[in-house]
Amino acid sequence: MTTATRLFFILLITTSSTYSCISVKLSGTGGDAKRAAGVQYVEPGNGFVKEASPDVDMAWRQPTSGNVISYISDCQDITDPTLDSIVQGTMSGLNSLAIESSQTQMVQEREGRRVLASGKVDGVPSKVELLVFKRNSCIYILSYVGVEKAFTKNQTDFDKFTRGFRAP
Repeated sequence: MTTATRLFFILLITTSSTYSCISVKLSGTGGDAKRAAGVQYVEPGNGFVKEASPDVDMAWRQPTSGNVISYISDCQDITDPTLDSIVQGTMSGLNSLAIESSQTQMVQEREGRRVLASGKVDGVPSKVELLVFKRNSCIYILSYVGVEKAFTKNQTDFDKFTRGFRAP
């Protein structure tokens, strides 16, 4: 079974007047993903607050905008999926999906994909920016998710996070 089949992501957005809560879940057949050890990063500043979630390795939410920065790793997939199939599986939770940009980006001497997409989750206009790459038999997905109207408020914080992220 390929990762495109095994790997699925659920984006849930619950909105209120000022914030949203987003959860991303990765799982495969036969149990939870094996997470990467030794990842280094600088936590997002600008008011982001760490949120505990068993669905991702780490996540931070900005209470004012509701935007979420997170990362997830999977080090047990033996199928070696393409970056494009990982992105496609990740974006499957968005209805009315529109890829606004997709580009190849080098990440720690590995090819990665940086994708900006818009769509709807539970009828709410939303945006997602991903940086997907593989390193040392692990898949990494760094994500920035928010409702469309507040998305640009913290986009530079995600840029800083991706620049400071180091996979072992």
